[in-house]
Amino acid sequence: MNTASLGLAGIACAVALVGSQIALLLLPTLAPDDHVSGSWLTKLLWTLTSLAAAYLVNRGIGILIWDRLVARALGGKVPAILKSMVSVVVYLVAMSLVVGFVYGHDVAAFLTALGAGGVVLGLAVRGIFSDLFTGLAVNLDGNVAIEDWVLLTPRGSAARPLLGRVREIGWRSTQLETEEGNLLIIPNTLLAEDLVTNFSRPSVATRYECPIDLDPSVPCDRAKRILLGAARSLAATPGFLAEREPAVLVSGTSKRGVEYLIRYWIKPWSPLSPTSARDAVLSRALHHLAVAGLAPAIEKTEIFYDRIPERRGADSALESREDLLASIHLFAGLTAEDRTQLAADLRRRLLPPEETVVQQGDTGDTLYVIAEGALDVLVTTEKASSPLRVATLGAGDFFGEMSLLTGELRRATVRSATPAVIYELSRDPVARLIERRPDVADVLSRAVAERTVGLDQAKRSAGSAAAEAAVETLSAQVSRLMRDMFTRRKRTGTVAAS
Repeated sequence: MNTASLGLAGIACAVALVGSQIALLLLPTLAPDDHVSGSWLTKLLWTLTSLAAAYLVNRGIGILIWDRLVARALGGKVPAILKSMVSVVVYLVAMSLVVGFVYGHDVAAFLTALGAGGVVLGLAVRGIFSDLFTGLAVNLDGNVAIEDWVLLTPRGSAARPLLGRVREIGWRSTQLETEEGNLLIIPNTLLAEDLVTNFSRPSVATRYECPIDLDPSVPCDRAKRILLGAARSLAATPGFLAEREPAVLVSGTSKRGVEYLIRYWIKPWSPLSPTSARDAVLSRALHHLAVAGLAPAIEKTEIFYDRIPERRGADSALESREDLLASIHLFAGLTAEDRTQLAADLRRRLLPPEETVVQQGDTGDTLYVIAEGALDVLVTTEKASSPLRVATLGAGDFFGEMSLLTGELRRATVRSATPAVIYELSRDPVARLIERRPDVADVLSRAVAERTVGLDQAKRSAGSAAAEAAVETLSAQVSRLMRDMFTRRKRTGTVAAS
C-alpha cells in the first residue's frame, strides 16, 4: 500500500497519527504537570490518534480486501453499502476504545446509550432505515448484483416498468442506468416491493419471441419452414446463441390470419439489445418471406364474382421460379428470356433437417438455389477433428456455382439446418444456353467473380479501382475455364453422336 493508494486524506491521517504520537512523547517534557493529571490536550491527542488509526484501517481494508480479494471473487465492483457498514463498525470500535481508555467511562453504558439513541432515531426516520436494511439484504442474497440488467415491475399498479443496468447499490437507493443512458435513483424498498426480473441470472442466455401474421392460405408446415430458416440463418450474428435452436410455433388466429411466434435465444446487451435483436429477426423473416413470394397478412376483404380459383404455392409456378432467379446476383445480368429457359429446367427438392446436399471434395455439375429454410456450410480442415461451420445460407442464396461452371471439386459440405426447399440446376441447360448465346459465359463469370472477390468489402478496404481490377482478373479466368470446359463437353458430345 503506497502513498498513491492512500490518497490525500490518507496521507493527512497518517501525518496526524505520527504527529499526535510525537506530541504525546514530548508532552511530559514540555508540560509534566498537565500530562500527569490527564489534561484535555492529552485526551485530544489520543482521540485524534484513534480516529486517524480507524481511518487508515478502513483505507487498508478497502485497498487490500475490497478492491482486490472481494472484487476479484465477485468479478466486479463491491457494493458501497457493504464498505460503509464495515467502516461504521471500525469507527464504532475506535470510539468505544476512546470512551473506555481515554475518558475512563463505562463502554457498556456508552453502547446502551448509543442503542437507545438509535431506536429513537430509527422511529423518526424509519423509512431511511427500511431502505438501508433492504439494500443490505439485497447484497447478502446475491440475487441482484452490480452490472446486472433488471426489470422492476410494480405490483398491482399501472406504472411503467423500469428497465436498466445496476450501477450501484447504496445505503438508501439503487442506481439504474437505462438503455437511453439516463440514471434512475430507485429507493431500496422498491426492490423488495416490486417484481424484479434479472436478465443476467442465472445465465446470460434469454429467450425472446416476436409474432408475425401470415395468410391462412399458406400451409402451416411451409410457414414454419420459412420462418425457422430466417431465425436459424442468424446463428452466426454476434449476440445470438448458435447452441440454442430457435423455434416457430402457431400462437393463434386473428382477423388478419394465423399468428406465428418466432422464438430465439440471445445474450441481452452483449452486444445486441432485445429491441435490436427483434429488429434483426423480423427483418430477416420479411426477407425470407419476400424471397418465397409471401408477405405478412393484413386485414382484407376478398370479393369474387366467380368461383374462387385454386390457390397454388408461391414456388410452384414458372413465373415464381423466374422471379427467384432474377433476385439472385448470379442470374440478374441475364435477359428475361434466358432466365425463363433456365427456370423451366429447375428441379425442386424438399429437404428434411440434417440432410447433406453436397460433400466437400466430391465432383459435381449442379448449382443449388435456396427458396426456403436455412443450410449450414461446413469445412473440414486438418487441424479440426470435426467439420467447422463457416456460414449459414438462407433464402435467396446459392451454392455450387464453381462446380457447375468450371467443373472444380466441391469446396465445402452443405447440409440443411432446418426443413428447406431448394432448386437444382444441372449443367445441360446452362450448356445449351451458352451454345445459343456465347456471351452468357462472360455474364456468369463476372457475377461469380464479383461474389468471390466481395466487391463491397473490397471497395471499403482496397478502394474501388483495386476491387474492379480483381474482379476483371478473376472474371477472365473463370470465363476461360468455362469456355474450355463447355468446348470440351460439346466436342465430346459430337464425337459420341458420330
